[in-house]
Amino acid sequence: MAMTINVDGVTKIVFDGEDLGFTRNGADVTLEGFFIDIPGDAHGGDDGPPIDVQYLGELARVRVELTKYDVAVALTLYERFPASAAGVPVITPGSSLLFQDSQKRALVLSSASRTMTFAAAFPRAPVEVNKGTKFSTLVCEFECHPYGGAVYTIS
Repeated sequence: MAMTINVDGVTKIVFDGEDLGFTRNGADVTLEGFFIDIPGDAHGGDDGPPIDVQYLGELARVRVELTKYDVAVALTLYERFPASAAGVPVITPGSSLLFQDSQKRALVLSSASRTMTFAAAFPRAPVEVNKGTKFSTLVCEFECHPYGGAVYTIS
């Protein structure tokens, strides 16, 4: 396959089936793998390099800065969980499970050249928005977990 310059184009962010907005400079997608080193006497035991490495899976982090967004949909980020009110989570802290209790939501990065869909996402990092005389920028980061075997799909 030939090396080319890749431009996805304008990217729309869709969260939980609702159009959230458009990115400032694109969406940053970070894929993070999880591994366990397997020590062995052949390489010095626990103090030496591993004799093998076990892959445990991965998740994705998606960071977006939005300068054009729907405030009503943005409020669902502040709520963090479906059916919550801003600042008052509907789940009981410490006793609910995000996936088992259906607290995950879909995140879609939609552009002209491809769409990237994360089926199990939630805003884990701080949600930021500036308020003042200048335009507001909504900054949020989603943590996306495997659901149905894949962290994401591309279409």
